[in-house]
Amino acid sequence: MSVTSKESFVPTPFDTFDAEAMRRLEALEAYDVLDTAPEPEFDDIVFIASTVCRTPVSLVSLVEQDRQWFKARIGFEPCQTPIEQSVCAHALDQTELLIIPDLTTDPRTSRNTLVTEAPFIRFYAGAPLIVPDGTVIGTLCVIDTAPRPDGLDENQQAVLQALARQVVALLETRRVSHRKDELFKRQKRLAASIRMGANKNVAAQEAGRVGTFEMDVATNQMRVSAEFCRIFDVSPASSYPASVFEAMILPEDRASSSDEDARQEGRAATDVEYRIQTTGHGMRWIARHAMYERDEDGNVVKMLGMVQDITPLKRDAARIRALLDLGDRLRDLDDIESMALAASDLMAKALDATRAGFGIVDEAAETVIMQPEWCAPGIGSLAGLHRFRDYGSFIDELKAGETVVITDVTKDPRTRDHAQALLDIGIRILVNLPIFDHGRFGLVVFVHHDKPHEWTDQELAFVRSFGDRMHIAIARLQAEMDQDVLNHELSHRLKNTFAMVQAIASQTLRPIVERQHVLNFEQRLQALSSAHDTLLERNGDGAEISAILERTISTLGLDGRVDIAGPVISFGPRSAMSLSLLLHELMTNALKYGSLSAENGRVSVMWWTEGEGEQTSFHLTWEERGGPATQEPARKGFGSRLITRGLMGTGGVVSRYDTEGLSVKMTAALSQLQRAS
Repeated sequence: MSVTSKESFVPTPFDTFDAEAMRRLEALEAYDVLDTAPEPEFDDIVFIASTVCRTPVSLVSLVEQDRQWFKARIGFEPCQTPIEQSVCAHALDQTELLIIPDLTTDPRTSRNTLVTEAPFIRFYAGAPLIVPDGTVIGTLCVIDTAPRPDGLDENQQAVLQALARQVVALLETRRVSHRKDELFKRQKRLAASIRMGANKNVAAQEAGRVGTFEMDVATNQMRVSAEFCRIFDVSPASSYPASVFEAMILPEDRASSSDEDARQEGRAATDVEYRIQTTGHGMRWIARHAMYERDEDGNVVKMLGMVQDITPLKRDAARIRALLDLGDRLRDLDDIESMALAASDLMAKALDATRAGFGIVDEAAETVIMQPEWCAPGIGSLAGLHRFRDYGSFIDELKAGETVVITDVTKDPRTRDHAQALLDIGIRILVNLPIFDHGRFGLVVFVHHDKPHEWTDQELAFVRSFGDRMHIAIARLQAEMDQDVLNHELSHRLKNTFAMVQAIASQTLRPIVERQHVLNFEQRLQALSSAHDTLLERNGDGAEISAILERTISTLGLDGRVDIAGPVISFGPRSAMSLSLLLHELMTNALKYGSLSAENGRVSVMWWTEGEGEQTSFHLTWEERGGPATQEPARKGFGSRLITRGLMGTGGVVSRYDTEGLSVKMTAALSQLQRAS
């Protein structure tokens, strides 16, 4: 839900300083993020927000007492503004989107100097950044320089709110990471005290949830703390052979740990991270920090150190990366199977799964068509048709909209009687999450593990987010396919219409002796047909200038004789039609009388813009070279009058006829050309 109501003028939250403002400032201080350098994770979020909401400006705005500072920004040069210029400050007292369609008419913002002066912002939408204790510390906002009476659509609002939550998640991860660095420094200080022989084990235990060890390099026996045993999921004991823990390290990570020879020579890395496979808690990430103790001759006699379970930190970071990567992956794909495989790959790796993917559900038949999924090495694919009830009764929960989490298929009553069928396909733990569209159960997200895995609420929310995004991507793909079919049908009907008009005109104009006029008419009709083809390539939303030029050049067989250069600019449908007709007239005249009538004659077409915002003007030049000398025609026909009227009939045309050839310069307001439809 968004807030768009306009009340009488309300002062900003900084006109009075209250307890909520104090909580906000304390939260900002705790995150220690103000005035820090740009970070790509935050920059990616404002890029996504600006792209999805189609605005030139997007900001991650953190509101302090006397200023608002931007952790990430796109389309806005200053890194901060005075609090008097803050629109985001008006969003601090609410948990919903703040949307102001026209800042000039809202009493809260109409006198803001960012509205009344450059950059003349007009539209604002901001999603509050709500930290875990409920305090609002700023917004993720998008800004436009033109009013938006319709604001943002539902999808754009949902994406903006989701990205705001990701900003908070990044801030939390950043804070935890800094705390981790501080903890590691403390651990190193403790390790130094261990080397000096001062109460080694007790000091490490006081650090909290940090396991300590002391290894005799000669015997490879390890004295370990109770916390060390808990982390490695082994029975508490005062000592263990090192081989017990080395065997738990995943094969692909063993190179980063240590072995007997490396320890004896003192060349094993002291600070490493690796993964282990435990019996009861599945895969865990371990950070180990160690140091060597040497004898008087410099020989290594002991390795002393500590270990910490950093699995939550690693998984949090992996989930954030996967969500950010998902949009980029799906955007470039155009079939459901590739989308499912790409999303499955990201989801499975973020969850350390053995298999993950999506299935298209027939609720009435209680069947699912599994799409090609990501599978770990040695795990078979389930792609194809399956009946839910062949694997248990959990279809009932799915149809009711409930997420199914089964931690052991051999013990859960929903799957116990079908456990062997699941074990045979590598499933011991499963999560199925239903995705509904307009009340219909149409998509299921699945994640499988063949070994223990402790699911968290954050991981389930992550799976649901992936499912929702996959559902949106499939719907977008289907809509694009439907649009393509419609475009092809429209193109076919337009071509038939133009052919019919041309045939009728040929029959009607047959008695005319002067055939040149008839030929000119037919060529202009062909130019209109070509312009329609260009528009249909963009779903009728207009056309890019270079595409219009290239199609006109190709239609007249002038490839290689016309040089074009200019930035990427799109025109509205009417402007695109006008430009296509103008270019056709100029090129046909050049073929008859100008530079293209000569063997070595050429034409150069260039375009550019000048100014900013609503004052931006569009300029296009036509230069003929290498042809006969030109002179202004004594009598102006339809083509000459069309050229004189310029783009969209706005005038702004300067023509020169000289010995080098015809040159034409056209000027018009860019906003008018882009809006014309």
